[in-house]
Amino acid sequence: MESPDLETVEKARALVEEIIAGRSPMAAAVPYFAPTDIGCLTPARQEAESRIQEENDFGNRLRAAIQMSLAAAAASLRVSESLMQDFAQLSLPERQKELARCACDAQACRDIAGHVAPILSGKEAPKLDALMEIKRLKSAIYERFGRWPGG
Repeated sequence: MESPDLETVEKARALVEEIIAGRSPMAAAVPYFAPTDIGCLTPARQEAESRIQEENDFGNRLRAAIQMSLAAAAASLRVSESLMQDFAQLSLPERQKELARCACDAQACRDIAGHVAPILSGKEAPKLDALMEIKRLKSAIYERFGRWPGG
């Protein structure tokens, strides 16, 4: 059954995927490196470090939840596109195969979206970007020791 809404769904999916592509470099979680001597810091500095860690955690959860929500939306729109295709020319076994594939894709959408709530609530941590960890570690070493690692 060909749907007049298919073109609209295709455009919506393309727009969501464009947003995802633009946000991808910002989506990875940024690690927090607490000072190893936090117990020796002044109470004000300890409070400042606590706020930095909280802001870092908030930003990481927000970035991950946005990216995952967009990914689930794009995947869901792809399922909708598939279902709007004209299956009239397909045989019954081919139709069943297509519907089974759409069912698997719909479950994947559910699984992606299912991680958003635990991430926002702090029950699940967003994944860290290893490259960002290395960059942050190098700057932390420089800040604390006045030299770049290996230099």
